[in-house]
Amino acid sequence: MAAMHALANPANQRIERGVRPFDLGRDLRPVARLIADAFADELDVQGEAALRELRIMGHMSGLVRLLSRSTGEFQDVFNGFVWIEDGKLVGNVTVQRAASSSGRWQIANVAVDPHYRGRGISRSLMETALEYVREMGGTWAVLQVREQNEIARGMYDRMRFEEMGGSVEMRCERVPKTNEHPALPGLAPFSSADSTLLYDLANSEQSAESQWWRAIRRADFDIPIEQGIGEWFSRLVGRDRVYRMAMRDFTGRFESAVILTARRWPGEHSLQLWVRPQAQERYERRLVLWALSVLQEYPVWPVVTSLGTSHTHARAALEEFGFQARTTLLTMRRKIG
Repeated sequence: MAAMHALANPANQRIERGVRPFDLGRDLRPVARLIADAFADELDVQGEAALRELRIMGHMSGLVRLLSRSTGEFQDVFNGFVWIEDGKLVGNVTVQRAASSSGRWQIANVAVDPHYRGRGISRSLMETALEYVREMGGTWAVLQVREQNEIARGMYDRMRFEEMGGSVEMRCERVPKTNEHPALPGLAPFSSADSTLLYDLANSEQSAESQWWRAIRRADFDIPIEQGIGEWFSRLVGRDRVYRMAMRDFTGRFESAVILTARRWPGEHSLQLWVRPQAQERYERRLVLWALSVLQEYPVWPVVTSLGTSHTHARAALEEFGFQARTTLLTMRRKIG
């Protein structure tokens, strides 16, 4: 079995073909090159930044190896396996424990040199990774895949991974024109004092599977004092303005909320949207229209947003006004047994 073959080969053993464990000292640079080639058309701004950091670390491989021997931190981050063909590194998979006290493991960076695809290398690397998770006592393996990558999705389906949900990043190259002004009685500003209500609303959108894998953090919804001062100053000098608006039910609980960052200086407008599942059909389209109507008073810079794949009504409304999905990431998991 490929997994057993890989685990039986120490990292310092040189092989001409097959799987071996990732070696921190000699594999950082070739893996960085591999990821750049394999995902050339897929890397976003954050992905490109991570790749730059990986390349820098590759040029400092000696120091990285020394630090890893003393702390073990880097080895945990870059743990995984590579595939050697014709004496060179042509495949990679990263395997990381999701949390120190859980049985959940994350599989990432499944990449194969374009010239070596179609030979079963990805499948062998995945089988090696799953065998490793099993031997380490893991109970679940979780990964993310782009919705458009039908080949990878098909392989994960055949390997009995199940979909848990996902997110989609959408963009419109300029503020679309609209004359619609939706009636939203009850839509009113909220402040930093309402961060707990926004956190509760965001939690209501999360499926049980999503919360199991990566629960949202309460701290992510706080507005630090320095952020508030920065937003006040930006509005004062006319750079941008942040609109925080919400609709409440009779108990005061948030039913929906929107944060719109509208810019007057060059850049991108950004939109964040939360709606309780039972209210999505009622509010999502109208909230999108509200945001677009506000932006009519601002320069026609691009508009960006990120939505959970469950927000079908908001996505349909955005597509109606010319927004396009740039990246759709699906989260998948498999039980290890």
